Amino acid sequence: MNGRNTLIALSLLCISLLTSGSAFSQAAGQPEAARTLHITGKGEQPNYNLRIWASGREGRVEVRNDSGSLVETLTCPLLQGYTNVTGPQIQAIAEQFVKNFKTEDLDFDGYLDLKGPREFGAAWARYCVWIFDPKSRTFERGDPLAEQLELLYNLWADPKRRRIISYSIGPTYPIWDEYRIEGVGKDRPYWPRLIPFQSCLVETPNPPKPPTAVVTRYEQGHPVVGRHVLRADDRRGLPEVCGPSFAGFGH
Repeated sequence: MNGRNTLIALSLLCISLLTSGSAFSQAAGQPEAARTLHITGKGEQPNYNLRIWASGREGRVEVRNDSGSLVETLTCPLLQGYTNVTGPQIQAIAEQFVKNFKTEDLDFDGYLDLKGPREFGAAWARYCVWIFDPKSRTFERGDPLAEQLELLYNLWADPKRRRIISYSIGPTYPIWDEYRIEGVGKDRPYWPRLIPFQSCLVETPNPPKPPTAVVTRYEQGHPVVGRHVLRADDRRGLPEVCGPSFAGFGH
């Protein structure tokens, strides 16, 4: 078993021990109970009703308009790339996909996009992402920005500061990364891309070595790194340790 499979196996073993009830006695191929979400229309985005469920290792989303007509069906491969996956692991990711499927404006264009967990551990998740296209009025997973967002851990968007966030809460070596979106325009006529904005890592070595906050900011494309040694008994969280510009942590 490789390192990635070992990590998810250990994480899901803990979950299966805590939730060893009727949900985990279901057959791996039995569809996870569906959930519904409503998107209230705005501008070029109509009202939509979403039906979210999972069957086996595939998450599914039916998108219907107000009249009930099917607009499209979206699919998300779950635990893609993992081998020797067990029934409880499949059931766990199916539950996560349905329970934690969300609508969120991920590209700051005023329209709601979609994200659903495709793999996860005890303190992290990565998502299938669909960006709403106002021209076709459909949700596109093959969108270049969506493909970049799918690589990030614990993805969320900060609309106030127009930044994309990826983070790990630790418990050791927690990290917080922020990106800005460079959109398509006169100087960039093709696809949007994520540009690193700033990041903060808290090094947590074994005592008696003290922790260190490593703050990286990007100035004209070049990383500028600052290191700040912390007190050994410092119990502050990432926003206080890293500085006020990281105040979005803990949304």
